[in-house]
Amino acid sequence: MFYGSDVPQSGKEYVRTLRTELTELQQEIKQLHNRLTLGFTKKSVEVKLGKTLEKIVPALPGFPIDREDCRAIFDPIDYVGFVGLSKGRVSRLEFIDVKTGNAGLSKGQKTVRDAVEGGRVSIRELGQ
Repeated sequence: MFYGSDVPQSGKEYVRTLRTELTELQQEIKQLHNRLTLGFTKKSVEVKLGKTLEKIVPALPGFPIDREDCRAIFDPIDYVGFVGLSKGRVSRLEFIDVKTGNAGLSKGQKTVRDAVEGGRVSIRELGQ
């Protein structure tokens, strides 16, 4: 152990080096925290915007089917389009999911897509 000024110069330099490294690490942690916080905040805003848009998008110009032929289910797919229903004859069903930003289909949505593309779709009547 050393007392006061008895600490050798090499020891003082080592402590200075450690303090500098600690300060740099603290700055890196602060920058990482800020980037993560900003990233999470941005993602949260994008998700909320997407949830809002998916509710009103059938009323917007450019929606691929007549809004009267569209039914909202929102989970796992946003809409089912009964193309032609408003004119009395359904020509096809269309599953529509609204995405914003860089969002892609979720795992569950991909399984719905795969079932439709694989022809694993049916209709079931219940009751009398």
